[in-house]
Amino acid sequence: MSTGGSYPEKLPLSVLLFHAAMGRDQSISDFAEALGVGPISLRQFILGKTQRPRQKTIDLIGQTLGISSDDVRRRMDLLPEAAPKFNEWLESQIEGRFSRAKLTRETKISDGALRNYLSGQTLPDADQANRLVMALQVDSLQIASMIVANQVAESGGSFAQPEAPAESEAPPAGAMALATDSVTMAPIPADAPAASVATSPHTAGNDEDHLLSLWRRLHPQGRRATVQYIATLLAEG
Repeated sequence: MSTGGSYPEKLPLSVLLFHAAMGRDQSISDFAEALGVGPISLRQFILGKTQRPRQKTIDLIGQTLGISSDDVRRRMDLLPEAAPKFNEWLESQIEGRFSRAKLTRETKISDGALRNYLSGQTLPDADQANRLVMALQVDSLQIASMIVANQVAESGGSFAQPEAPAESEAPPAGAMALATDSVTMAPIPADAPAASVATSPHTAGNDEDHLLSLWRRLHPQGRRATVQYIATLLAEG
């Protein structure tokens, strides 16, 4: 199975391996045999617990997945993202669509195994996960990522940290405080119509939400100019 550039750059090797086994409709043990790697070693790769893999193993994985050995090593350092519990996800998928008996017939997975999945006692192997994908018509990469994340959670592993929002998405705290002050303290002209005076006050929370919305639409240069202008207004006031 050659994956080439079809996978996201930030997809961990653990998910890629499990997904590749799914694509072959093989269990992890059978996939390990096809790779020429021991099943325990392959499971360690999937759990992110491999410390010093042999170069031969790296090369075998790269050849099978259709990626370079350097990319294999790079993806080894990537952590999976946290995911919902598989049993809760599976229950939501079959609700109103499948009885357990029907899903057993559709997937050729035993009733006992499905019962264990739904109770959270076990997780599907790669070949069983592939059968669930076919029956439920869900994205195979999504289910591979979820199962790997659940396996990592059970083994006490670590997950990727959510990416922090870009700095340009929100104004500096000081700038936001200045902006709020300038709005709440702005004087109302003496000759303003009574109606406008009566409807002009807003709560501080509404002011902040509105300003934040406008701030996000500004170009970075416009934001700097805005901060400088507000600072000038405060100095003059």
